[in-house]
Amino acid sequence: MHDSYELLLFLGGCTDCYIEHHRYRLKRGDLLIINSQEIHRAVASEGTPYERIATHFYPELVRNYCTEQTDLLSCFEKRKNADRNLLSLTPKSLEHYLYLTDHLHTAVASASFGHDILASTYLLQLLVLANTCFYESTWLPENLMPQLSSQIMRYIDEHLTEDLSIQALADHLYMNRSHMSRKFREQAGCSIQEYMILKRISLAKTLLKQGKSVTDTCELSGFHDYSNFIRTFKKYAQVSPGHYRVTNMEA
Repeated sequence: MHDSYELLLFLGGCTDCYIEHHRYRLKRGDLLIINSQEIHRAVASEGTPYERIATHFYPELVRNYCTEQTDLLSCFEKRKNADRNLLSLTPKSLEHYLYLTDHLHTAVASASFGHDILASTYLLQLLVLANTCFYESTWLPENLMPQLSSQIMRYIDEHLTEDLSIQALADHLYMNRSHMSRKFREQAGCSIQEYMILKRISLAKTLLKQGKSVTDTCELSGFHDYSNFIRTFKKYAQVSPGHYRVTNMEA
C-alpha cells in the first residue's frame, strides 16, 4: 500500500491481480492503472516467472503539467474506485509503451545533463498514452472474484467506520466464522482482518490529508482505539499519523 500512483504492464507468467472486489487473470500486454486508494496485490502461481514493468509516480509531480484540455491524471481519478483498472494494449500501443518505459528508466538511472527533464518528458508521454488507451477502450475484462468474497468486501466497505468484527460479519452472512475466513483467504488472497485494516488505513490517509486531527481520524476511520490506531498506522504507512498529516496535508 503506497501513496504513489502506479502503471503496471504485465509481460508474462501466470498471475492473478486482485484490486478490491475484482480478480483478474493477466496476459501479456495488460496494463493496470492504480491510484493510491486502491488496495491491490498480484499473486503469481508458484514456480512461474512474473514479468512486468512497474512505473510509480506521485500525482503532485504531474498535476502542474495538466491543462484544461489535458488531465494526465484523469484515468486514475475520474472513475469509480476499483473500476476500469485493467486495459489490454494493442500490439502497436504495447510497442510504444515499451519504447517509452525503456527510455524513462534509462533517463532515471542516468547522471548526464538533462536526465531529469528527459525522465519527466517520457513519463508525461507515458501518461498521455495510458489515458488515450483508457478512453478508447471498450473491453470489459472478466471478474474472477467469487461472489462470497465480493459480498464480504462490500459489507466491510459499507460498515467500515463502525465497530465491525469478523464474528459480526459471519453472523450477518449466517456463516461459520472459521469457514468464512478460510474461504475469503483462498479467494481474495488476504485475510478479512488485513482487508479491513488496509481499507481503514486508506480512509485515514484521506482524512489526514484533508486536515482532520489524529484523534478525529482515529474515530472517523473506524479504529476507535487510539493506541491501536497509532501502532497500526505506523506499521503500514511507515510514519506516525501526525507526521503523515503534516507532510501530506492539502493546501
